[in-house]
Amino acid sequence: MSSPALKAGASGKVTDFNNGTYLVSFTLFWEGQVSLSLLLIHPSEGVSALWRARNQGYDRVIFTGQFANGTTVVLSECGLVLNTSAELCQYLDARDQEAFYCLRPQHVPCEALTLMNTKNRKVSYLTKEEWKLFHSSKIGVEMMKNFNSIKVLPCNTLKYFDHPGTGFFKTHVLLDIERKILIQWKKHSHPFVTEKLYSVRNEKYIQQEIDQVPGDDDMVIVITLGQHFRPFPINIFIRRAINIQKAIKRLFLRSPGTKVILKTENTREIHENTEMFSDFHGYIQNLIMKDIFVDLNVGIIDAWDMTIAYSTNNIHPPDYVIENQIAMF
Repeated sequence: MSSPALKAGASGKVTDFNNGTYLVSFTLFWEGQVSLSLLLIHPSEGVSALWRARNQGYDRVIFTGQFANGTTVVLSECGLVLNTSAELCQYLDARDQEAFYCLRPQHVPCEALTLMNTKNRKVSYLTKEEWKLFHSSKIGVEMMKNFNSIKVLPCNTLKYFDHPGTGFFKTHVLLDIERKILIQWKKHSHPFVTEKLYSVRNEKYIQQEIDQVPGDDDMVIVITLGQHFRPFPINIFIRRAINIQKAIKRLFLRSPGTKVILKTENTREIHENTEMFSDFHGYIQNLIMKDIFVDLNVGIIDAWDMTIAYSTNNIHPPDYVIENQIAMF
């Protein structure tokens, strides 16, 4: 639902009655003319195909590790799973059952792994017939082409809001001495999907980072994950989310006053490599996050809802969307 003149938008809720009928509900947050748009992203056959394909293999992404060997660099294939009988470097976390592997390079210790980047492998687990379901003409089909606009009259029971119109992956730190605010940003560990090189030295999983934080009443921890997990079987995401939930529980035991906020993943381009990155995968991950963290006293920044409202369809939403997310803090 949107009012372009007001630069306002909101997402609706779809209820499936499992009999071929659906109920679409919108909350009327502001007064004035509003337009409705309802898109069918994938038919049920497409969703079933994506779910089967996602959980069939770990090899859609090629991880290339760089091992330092004096003044030279040795490259080796890495991954969450490597189907090979060759000797492997194993980077294991026994407690949390997290694992990452590299083919062991000759005459170089496993500890020499320093940098990593990735590229997509040209592999598909969809059949030729299933791929027809993901032609650009069949994704994001408008379902309400002739739906008239609606005029919303003022009502004092409604709430109003306004939608105004690196090393890339180093740890970033911002310090405001005057207001005594320290902000630190870190990327999460494997899987991290990017063609750009990033360091894996002293890299930790999110739960390990949380375990190293003493916590106090003036500390806020913000966590987001999702996009980089979409190309892999869902068990990888579920295990990571559960491990983070356990770490937050341990944090609350030693520091109940520490605030924890989860930022959900956002929507992205609907026609870009559907098998690997479809928003269907993100939707499922959002449902899993809500289920795993439902009993924890954590805040939520619903980036999924906000990017639907803005209809951005961009893995990196524009600044005005990010500003609204930050304003939620």
